[in-house]
Amino acid sequence: MPEGLPGWYDDPAGVPGRYRYWDGTRWSAVTTDDPQQPAPATFEAASRPNPGSQKRPAGRSGRTRRGAALIICVLAIVVSAVVAASVYLHSLRQVFGTPTPNPTATRPTDSSPTPTAKPRQTPSATSTPATPVPVRCPKGNPNSRAPHPVDGRVYGGNLSFEEQPTFEPAAVEPRFSFAYDVLQQTLPVSTDPNWIAQLAVGQLRGQDGFAGDAQNTVENLVHCLITGNMYNPYLPRRTDIRSESLSIDGHSGWLIDSEITVDRPDLKVAGDHAIFIVVRDGSNWGFFFGAVPIGNAQLDAVLATTIRGLRAS
Repeated sequence: MPEGLPGWYDDPAGVPGRYRYWDGTRWSAVTTDDPQQPAPATFEAASRPNPGSQKRPAGRSGRTRRGAALIICVLAIVVSAVVAASVYLHSLRQVFGTPTPNPTATRPTDSSPTPTAKPRQTPSATSTPATPVPVRCPKGNPNSRAPHPVDGRVYGGNLSFEEQPTFEPAAVEPRFSFAYDVLQQTLPVSTDPNWIAQLAVGQLRGQDGFAGDAQNTVENLVHCLITGNMYNPYLPRRTDIRSESLSIDGHSGWLIDSEITVDRPDLKVAGDHAIFIVVRDGSNWGFFFGAVPIGNAQLDAVLATTIRGLRAS
């Protein structure tokens, strides 16, 4: 059998007539006097002879020493890398400091609810001013009347419209508590609970805070109407249809066309289709407010006719 290959060899302990098995890397603890028998099933390193007296087959010891040297070299490289990384991290801590954990931070767990995105509201067809300046709705006097012609028209401030024969006769409206010189026509559309269609004109005074531009002023008119007594005790919700500048008889102004809905199951209507208009009246403003039930085509036509017939003086 060639030297260095597995097999039975003379016992390296020097016992005559005894053979010990070499598996290519180590000696067996079992000996035999018959070198033709199969290799032993197990090896026990504890009973091996003193390594100094072992006679390993030629060629194996050199390769074993080279393998051990390679392992030692690899371990040295790994240790050097670990030391270098430790020194580098230490230097980073000295430069940037060690972060301090936040003891109050809440760590998410598997049982934490998953955040859900809130739905975004779709903007209306025409946008309102990005930063409207809401007026603090003042204490006006809607019953304070200025002199006006008696000619079949309904007057308030510097605006007027042709009296509508299907509506009640013109009368004052105290719920325009922030305005002056208010006159309106109304038409009942529900009695239990009460709901009316209405067409109104009046005056907003610059000294009361209605002193911005036309768009900002009409926004404040909408604000004071919706948050005041006009829609009390309902909770109105405004959705704009259009918002645009206009001019009536040379007086510049602004118009907002909206739907004002209310959540009231026992009400026969969903709310109002409302038109808000302001026009210049020197340092003051004339205003128009028209509201008819949403979806009522006949009253929508009356509202449109009234707006087309508005006059400014």
